[in-house]
Amino acid sequence: LFCSVMHLKRIELEGFKSYRQRTVLDNFNSNFNAITGLNGSGKSNILDAICFVLGITNLSHVRAASLQDLVSDYGKTGIERAAVSVVFDNSNRARSPYGYENFDEIVISRVIVSGQQKCFLNGSICPISKIIDLFRSIHMNVNNPHFLIMQGRITKVLNMKPLELLSMMEEATGTKMYESKRQVAEHLIHSKEKKFKENERLLVDAVMPKIKKLNKQKDEYNQLKLAKSKLGMYERLVAAYRYHETKENISKLNTLKESSMKSIDNEQKIMTCKKEKYTEIEVELKALKKKQGQSTALTKLQEELSNCNKDECSAQSVYESKVDALKKLEEYLQSLSDHIAKTEKNKADKNEIYTQRKQAVEEEEDEFQRLKDSAKQYQIMHDVLQNGMTVDTEGKAFTMASCLTAAQEKLTNIEVEKNSLEMRISEAKKKLGKKKEMQVAAIPEQKQLMSDLDKLEEEVQNLESSIAALQFDQHQLNEVNKSYQQLSDDCHSLEVKLRQLESQFPSLEVRFSEQVPEFDRNKIKGRVAELIRIKNPRMAVALDVTAGGKLYSVVIDSSETVRMLNDAKCLKQRTTFLPLDAVESKILNRDVIRRAKSLVGDENCNLAVDLVECVNPEFQKAIDHVFGTTLVCTNSEMAKTVCFDKGVRARTVTLDGDVFSPLGTLTGGSKPSGGYLLEMRVKNQSIHDEFRGKKNQLEKTLKTLQELRAIAQRHSALEGELQMQMMKKNNVAERLQSCQATQLEKECASLKTEIDEVNCRLNSVNENYDATKRQCNEISAAWQNSKVNKEAELSKAKKALKEATKKMSHMEEIVTRHQEELSRLENDIEVLTNDIENAKQEKLRKELEKEELQTAVKDSKFILEGRVNATKAIEEQLRGIREKLKSENKDAEDMQNEVEQLQQECRESELRLKQMQQDLNEQQMTIEKYENDLTNLCNSNPWIEKEKQSFGVAGTEFDFEANNPSDAAKRLVDAHETIKRLQGHVDKRNVEKCDVYQKEVTDLIRKRKVVYKDRQHLEDVMNLMQEKKREAVAVALEQVNEDFGQIFSMLLPGAKAKLVQVSEEDILAGLEVKVGFGDAWKESLTELSGGQRSLIALSLIFAMLLFKPAPIYILDEVDAALDVMHTQNIGKMISEKFKTSQFIVVSLKDGMFSNANVLFRTELRNGQSKVHRIAKQTPTLEAVSGSDVTYEQRRKKAQSRVQVLRDDCNRLTDNCEVLRITD
Repeated sequence: LFCSVMHLKRIELEGFKSYRQRTVLDNFNSNFNAITGLNGSGKSNILDAICFVLGITNLSHVRAASLQDLVSDYGKTGIERAAVSVVFDNSNRARSPYGYENFDEIVISRVIVSGQQKCFLNGSICPISKIIDLFRSIHMNVNNPHFLIMQGRITKVLNMKPLELLSMMEEATGTKMYESKRQVAEHLIHSKEKKFKENERLLVDAVMPKIKKLNKQKDEYNQLKLAKSKLGMYERLVAAYRYHETKENISKLNTLKESSMKSIDNEQKIMTCKKEKYTEIEVELKALKKKQGQSTALTKLQEELSNCNKDECSAQSVYESKVDALKKLEEYLQSLSDHIAKTEKNKADKNEIYTQRKQAVEEEEDEFQRLKDSAKQYQIMHDVLQNGMTVDTEGKAFTMASCLTAAQEKLTNIEVEKNSLEMRISEAKKKLGKKKEMQVAAIPEQKQLMSDLDKLEEEVQNLESSIAALQFDQHQLNEVNKSYQQLSDDCHSLEVKLRQLESQFPSLEVRFSEQVPEFDRNKIKGRVAELIRIKNPRMAVALDVTAGGKLYSVVIDSSETVRMLNDAKCLKQRTTFLPLDAVESKILNRDVIRRAKSLVGDENCNLAVDLVECVNPEFQKAIDHVFGTTLVCTNSEMAKTVCFDKGVRARTVTLDGDVFSPLGTLTGGSKPSGGYLLEMRVKNQSIHDEFRGKKNQLEKTLKTLQELRAIAQRHSALEGELQMQMMKKNNVAERLQSCQATQLEKECASLKTEIDEVNCRLNSVNENYDATKRQCNEISAAWQNSKVNKEAELSKAKKALKEATKKMSHMEEIVTRHQEELSRLENDIEVLTNDIENAKQEKLRKELEKEELQTAVKDSKFILEGRVNATKAIEEQLRGIREKLKSENKDAEDMQNEVEQLQQECRESELRLKQMQQDLNEQQMTIEKYENDLTNLCNSNPWIEKEKQSFGVAGTEFDFEANNPSDAAKRLVDAHETIKRLQGHVDKRNVEKCDVYQKEVTDLIRKRKVVYKDRQHLEDVMNLMQEKKREAVAVALEQVNEDFGQIFSMLLPGAKAKLVQVSEEDILAGLEVKVGFGDAWKESLTELSGGQRSLIALSLIFAMLLFKPAPIYILDEVDAALDVMHTQNIGKMISEKFKTSQFIVVSLKDGMFSNANVLFRTELRNGQSKVHRIAKQTPTLEAVSGSDVTYEQRRKKAQSRVQVLRDDCNRLTDNCEVLRITD
């Protein structure tokens, strides 16, 4: 227990407020000390000095606006320094503050020099936060000073809100420090989350695309390197094969050349022998023919045969030229026919237009003539009216007497027609009656057919309605199916890309060591890094650092699913989960954000969660949880300003990844070796967005496609059924139309129509009769008034004449313009007609030429046939002479045959020799070409001379069977193309960078896992601490209520009081005070008097003190509103019941300080405060009653339980190092 942990022993003041000179207040009593003195003598300044040393930051509590106000007469007397030192007795080691067990005394000093302050703890300078934490550990939070009851504080206690009363209870239980530290830790965690997310975004957006690009260049570099390494091998192999192949070809050609030369020599020898032989035979044959005298006749016939052959060739040439000319002429005639057809079609089109235009012109001319006649009629009417006559509706002039006679004749004709129509109606009604009688007999058959037809029509209508309701569209089905296939292909392609990209981050995948039966993987929403989009790529590093390891936290649907996975032990790696039903959305207060932006500008400060976009609103709570409490600033200076501002005090992260904590820590300054995950992911964000959009489209399209296919199947079935019902309906409809009742119905309908028409006509005749009769009366009356109406009719006739003349002129212009257009069309048609006539004449001429040419062809063919016959006749004669010679001299014939045979063989030999010589020349040229190729090949590849012996040898580099030269040639071309393509833009330095960056990314991923794990552990610890705090407050509330009611009843007999929870569900929602008198509880404290209210406040304070007394309590004139009796009772109660706490009480009433053990009296001399100590006799303690012992035992039991809970919180804090969160 921290009761009487330590007590104030001595106070030293110098230059503080009214204590200008060094003043020492020594030997404070460990129980009850009182300070009294006149108003303005410096009593409260002593209390202000104590609060100042305790680390107060709100100077208004010590009645000062700035630090200079605490310096005595600052700026007037030359004093610029104020110092206050307080010595605490810490001799009770068992109850020393945590961490200070080895100090007998604890000396705390606070000095103000030139507006700056310094704090000292046991002679060592320290931050003021350390002093504040020290006193918080003994239930003395000077910035929320429930142990300090200053002037007017009693009323403020009564006016405390439920959460403020709860804060008092937390101070009593010692858990307030953990609450503030928990808030700081949460604040720090959330601020880190924002930086972590920014880093993740930079990893995705900046690093990963760069890695991808560098990997691509690395692959290209490897390709180039491989191509270059293989290039020489392929070149050597191809060159060796070319050399080897060329050598073999030369060898083969040389062998072939030698063979050809031998063949030529043999052929020449044979041909020479044959020539010599047939020359000798010819000599012998000539001698033989000379003897026989037949050689001249045979020669003459041979000459004639030669001439005939020439004539035949000439005739053949003439015939063929005539045939070609005839063919060309026929083609020309065909072109003329096509031209004529095309021109005639054009003429027909023109004629059609001409006919239409001519018809329109004729109609316009008729209209013009009508207008002209109308104008003429109006002119006649005008002239007639001027001459005293009138005009009828047809424009004829007449007198009133003739008009009256004509009207009477018309009336008589109408009456005759009226009688005729009435007779027709009578006859039709008689026929209608007979038809209806016949129709009644035939109705049953008709009704049956109509009933069948109605049923079928109803079925057809239902089917059509069903089909229409389906709203099936085959085109839509085809388009959706096509769209589904396209989206499926796109999704597959994008998924492959994403798998390749995400293979660089294997830790992003949630992997299972074994399958969980019946587990729905859709319950796992993904890791935080996968569920966000970074709005601005520049923020990726900051967001990465903000989120830290939480980027790898897995968002899951519920805590139940997490428990199931943990129980199944199916996860391969340690995983932090964010269940959507349990995770809290933590967002900085908007006032804090506005304050931060006002410090550095809106564009330089943003809440981390505002810089990311959640892919699904369902996950927003988790994203807020990760990014909601960190601010992102542009640079370190701005981040520092925002972080340490009193109105902000929030974790800040810079764009470079530096983190500022309101606790005074700075982390960052260097980039992780593996880079940032978000910086890499943001570069591939477009692919993720595209895949997510395509995936959503694919799911929607698949759903639509399935619906359309079901509709199509239903539509097809309904269509088939509809066709069957339509066939039945048409069959019944045809039978219905052909039945007797239907025919009679039609006849009856026809008669009814006829009756209606005649009735209509009769009504019209009756109306005409009445109108004509009125006309007769009007004409008779008009006859009498004709003189009066003459001028009006004349004016009307003039106006009509003028309008008719105007219309006639306008129409005349239109007719003239259209007649000109018609004339142009006539000219075009005439030109086309002339063109057609000319073409036809040309065709006629060419057809005549064709006939002449056909005749010439026939003639040339006849001549050719004659020449062929003459040639055949001479050949017959020559054959006869030869046969005769042959029969006369068989030897001569044999000789002649032999000569011809030898001559033929000689000619064939000559041809063979020429071909052989040509082949030999070609072989020689090919050999020379191959030799030149060898020379060039050896010149360009000097190594060939050394290694040509191994060409084609098995087991060597040039083994052509093991290494296919054709494949090597293709690969050589590919290698050249690869080198040409990659040579210019492959940088070897990028390959080295790629390996370095890849290593940094891997290291970053490893570190991120560690951060995620640590963060989850911290949250578990904080949640456990919160539960222990709730339990401690509940235990304390029970005991405090017991003491509260007892003290209040003692101070005000017959009254009772208690603290109640605002919310029954959660005690941490706040507490409120209830007061009762007798059996009735008051609804409000406003019904009480001021003294009663002060007693309630004091009772509550003392009840808190009884449960968990602080070492020191300070009361400043708390008895001001009380009478003497209550004041004395309070003083007596303090001295009797609070024996383990030190009280320092300022009071002007003797009833209060008369119970004190030590009294300090202040006075003011020459503007300076002085203090005198008065020691009093310590009163003898009375025996403690049994009931007090029972109360004390219960109180100690509750205190022990709270202490155990607080110790648990201390251990949790030490084990997890809540305040040491780093990157």
